[in-house]
Amino acid sequence: MAERNIYKRADGNWAWRLKADNGQIIATDGGQGYESEDTCRTMADRVVGGYYSDAKKTITK
Repeated sequence: MAERNIYKRADGNWAWRLKADNGQIIATDGGQGYESEDTCRTMADRVVGGYYSDAKKTITK
């Protein structure tokens, strides 16, 4: 089962990552970090839960 992980970074900010069943990291906060655990959790839930599923889809070559 995939795992969404919230953690505190060495710089004091909160971050999130999504690990696939095989343990590979397949999504992160992109290094942004968040000052509060709650904001980090909210953004992770939005991304993983499909909140942005209606985002414009583009391909850059």
